[in-house]
Formats: sequence, C-alpha cells, structure tokens
Amino acid sequence: MVKEYHYDDLMRWPKGERVAVFLTFDFQGGEDVKPDKNGILNYESWSQGEYGPHHAIYRILRILKEEGVTASFLTCGAIAERYPEAVKAILAGGHAVEGHGYNHEIARYLPRNEEHEVMRKAVAMIEKRAGTRPVGWRSCTQSTNTIELLMEHGFTYNTNCFHEECPFLWEKDGKILVELPRQPFGDGTLFGHRHGEYGNPFLGLDTWKAYFDEMFEESAHKPKYVPFTCHPYIIGRPGRTLALRGIIRHMKATGSVWFATGRELSDWCLNELFAAECKTLKRVSG
Repeated sequence: MVKEYHYDDLMRWPKGERVAVFLTFDFQGGEDVKPDKNGILNYESWSQGEYGPHHAIYRILRILKEEGVTASFLTCGAIAERYPEAVKAILAGGHAVEGHGYNHEIARYLPRNEEHEVMRKAVAMIEKRAGTRPVGWRSCTQSTNTIELLMEHGFTYNTNCFHEECPFLWEKDGKILVELPRQPFGDGTLFGHRHGEYGNPFLGLDTWKAYFDEMFEESAHKPKYVPFTCHPYIIGRPGRTLALRGIIRHMKATGSVWFATGRELSDWCLNELFAAECKTLKRVSG
C-alpha cells in the first residue's frame, strides 16, 4: 500500500530563501486532440496545439534566458520524437526535460500494463533525445496505479496532486517518491486553453500576482513553495507571454526567491530536507 508522509514543519530552502518557485511547462503539441468517433480530427484544435513546438517553445526559452531563470519541461515522448531540436534547445538553456506521457494519454483510463508501456516508451525516447533519462513525471490525470509505476520505473518525483501546498513523500516497500504538488492557477485555467476570449495577459498576470503575493506574505512565518503550470502552446502566444515575463519579474523583485527545477527540488527534499526521514522510512519498511 502506498502511503503519504508529510513534513511541512521542515520546510527551508538552500540559501534561506522565503519562497521556492517551481516553474513548469507541459510540453505537448496536438497530442491531446483525438479523432472523434468517426475518426475525424478537429484540425483547428490540433493545429493550435502544434504552435507549441513550432514557435512558442523558442519564445519561452528566450524569455527565460533573458530573465535568468530555469524551468522544467514535462515533455511528451512524441514531442521528443518529432521535435528533437526543441529538446536540444531546452537543454541548452539549462532547463530540465521530464516526462508527460507519450501521446498525452489520459492515464486514469489506461489499464496498468498500458500505463506501464507509456512510461517505458516515454523514458526511452526522452533519454534518446536528451542523452539522460527523465526523473520527473506529470500524467494527464494520473491513475490509481501511477505512483507505484513511477516507483517501479525509478522516477525521483511526481508532480500531479492538488491537495497539498508543500512537497511530501510517497512510500511503498522502502521505495520513496517525492511529490511536488500543483496549484489550479495554470495558464490553461487563466486563458481557457484554446479559447481566445480568455486571452487578456493582464488579467492572468493579476491572478498570478495575487497568488504569489499571499504566499510570499505567509512566508514571513514559514518558507513557502510556489508552483506554476504552463503550456507552451498557451502561454507562448504573442501577448500572453507578457504574463509570463511579468510574473517572473514580480517574483524576482522580492529578492528572496529560489527558481528551482524539479530535479533540484526533489534532490533537496531527498538529500537535505527529508534525509533523516527517508532513512527512517527505508529502515522501517525494510
């Protein structure tokens, strides 16, 4: 049985920063647009998603470089397969490439063996393109098998849950997985995914500022963790990137923020933050 272990009282960051920011991009193309029952594909919706690997990814990478921050790109295996140059560009910018299914499968609908195969294929393709295997994973709506499968595949962290504010640990039979939670303030919510009527970047920026500002105020009492979920095909459109650059600059202006990749955060949790607790869990489970 998979168990959760929480240690919110231990929260602290490497240089005493008040907030750790986990900036993530779900890097997909049109994979989430499936043919209807008649086998007909909605080309307009599919094509909007394809804007991500064609153009948006490079605009986002330029902004991150100019602002001097690093991020994690949860990447579909099919995107790594079709757009190896985009994967190389992400890595060249000092960012992390992790897993996000293969064809953006809805994991909760998959039998266990099929979800296992999705992970296997995605790991193999990303490792082929990136030269290193992914250690983090975000499912499209994870299943009841996802956590155990990630442990079996040797992942370090998962980033799917919405029910917690701080990183925590999953454990089963001495195997440990870090969870880096999410918040429902992603660009898909703010901009309505493919629906342009929700495209006002200033309204999106105001929402993100309000979210960050309250967390930063609370961090005066205890360090905080602030995740952002974005998608290149959404936030990477001209104009919408004003919200991305705006929130980065807003957070940087506080002078007490750690922009960390998922690898950095999960390593910190395992080797520093929860190190003693991890040893205890493994010893008790063993």
